[in-house]
Order: sequence, then structure tokens, then C-alpha cells
Amino acid sequence: MVIFRWIRNQAHPLLFVLLLLSAVTQIFRYHFFQHSIFFGQALGIHRQLDEWKTDVTEYFNLRNVNQQLIAENTLLKQQLNWNLTFNSPKRDSSYRDTNTGNFVKYEYIQARVIRNSVNDQNNFIVLDRGFKDGIKRHMSVVCPMGIVGVVVESAEHYSLVMSVLNSKFEITPYFYDLKTSQGVVSWNGEDPFHADLEEVNRFVKVKVGMKLYTSNYSLLFPAGIPIGSIESASSNLKSNFHKIKVKLATDFSQLDVVSVVRNIHQKELDVLNQITPTDNSESNNDRNP
Repeated sequence: MVIFRWIRNQAHPLLFVLLLLSAVTQIFRYHFFQHSIFFGQALGIHRQLDEWKTDVTEYFNLRNVNQQLIAENTLLKQQLNWNLTFNSPKRDSSYRDTNTGNFVKYEYIQARVIRNSVNDQNNFIVLDRGFKDGIKRHMSVVCPMGIVGVVVESAEHYSLVMSVLNSKFEITPYFYDLKTSQGVVSWNGEDPFHADLEEVNRFVKVKVGMKLYTSNYSLLFPAGIPIGSIESASSNLKSNFHKIKVKLATDFSQLDVVSVVRNIHQKELDVLNQITPTDNSESNNDRNP
């Protein structure tokens, strides 16, 4: 009753405001000059709000960026111990490998993630770099946390990446503790933080906590890039293989800046692949498309 009494007492001012809003709306809708000014100002305000939103988001994301940098520094130190420094993601391509004397064969192109999905059966990532920046199909993508995926299409200014969170993505991991490469890591389409490791013989002594990395046999990824760690493992006499759950090293919900890996000798590998008979099993190689 109080609300209705207030409306009745304020009827004339409310009617004035409604008529004013209606008149202003008609002016901006049917007069081109006023229409253009209004939407020009509105667009400017919208862009300014987007900039403020981006600045605030980047500020509060500094903690995650710092954690990624710490993880990357730790990885580089580990690679020094493993004598894998010549494959590290941030090394200058002009350096020489201390063992072979050859130049480093990888170059890295920095890109920013502008679109990313994690909840689909087949997830893809869009980067703000394309073939104009040197990115081509079949190049691998990494980040400070670990592997990200493989480029499947490249436009002039943008690239499409098949995420590790894709049912068609497969990779053979390297067990650092066991000094061997075995099995296939693939995503089952359920949990964006975990993947399955299959085809590991049950006689292999796997343990919870073991780290998995990309191997020297990979045709796409440099060696020593984190894939994940074993979270659970079980086996039984009815199967020849372990049932292993892997916690992925990369948090795909936090992707921002990534590195696209270019193999300087890729043309030579392509020539060899064309003249060398292929094995259907693709043993000891990545199984990525």
C-alpha cells in the first residue's frame, strides 16, 4: 500500500520522466546525427570498460604468472642436470650443444591465447599469431607449466591448436625415473586436469608421483617438457598393462602466454618421412595427427 500511495503522489514527476526518456529514445533512433554520436560515445565507453577489465584481470593474474615463471625456472634447472639444456624452451637457437657441437634445432615463437575451451570432448585453442609470424601446421605448443598441444591450422594472423584435452591427441611419455619411454598419454574427455596412460606393461615398476616428460624420440616436442605425474596406478593378472591416471602438468584453465616450437630441420624430416616406409604402429614416436 505504501508503494502505491507513493506512486500516486509522484504521478506527475514519473510521467514527465517517462515522456522524457521516450522523446530522447525517439531522437537517437530516428535522427542519424544524434544516433551516430550516441553509439560512438557508447562504443568508446564500452572499449574503456574492456581495457579496465583487462588491466584488473592481468593484475590479479600476476600471482599465477609468477608461479608459472617459478615452475619454468625449476624445469630449466632440471634440464641442466639431465643434460637436456639444448632442448629447453627458452634457450637461444644460436647456442651449440656441448655433446654434438650442432646448433640448437628449435626456435620459439611467443603467442597469446585468445580463445580456449576445456569442457568439450575435443578442445581447441586459438592463438593471436599465424603463418605471417612463422607458425605452420604440426608445430608443437608449450607453456611454462608443460605441453599444450599441436597446431592444426594456421591463418595469416591466427592459429588453431589441438589441445592436449582432445580425444585425438596422443603422445608417448618419457619416464625420467626409469630412463625409458613407454605407453601413450591420451585424454578421456572427462576431467581437464587428468589424462590416462595406457599400454604400459604391468611388469614395469611404476610408482605414484613419477614425472612424465616428452622424450628424445618425439618428432614434435623438444625433450624434457613436462607432461604430468602419475597420480594412481593399478594392475591385475587379467591384463598385460597397468591402469594409470596422470595429473597433467598444464592447468589449461590458466593458459595465457604460450610458445610455439619450430623445428629448424623440419623440412629435412618431411623429406625423410616421404621416402622412408612408415610403420603403422609408429613405435617410439608421437602419435599426434
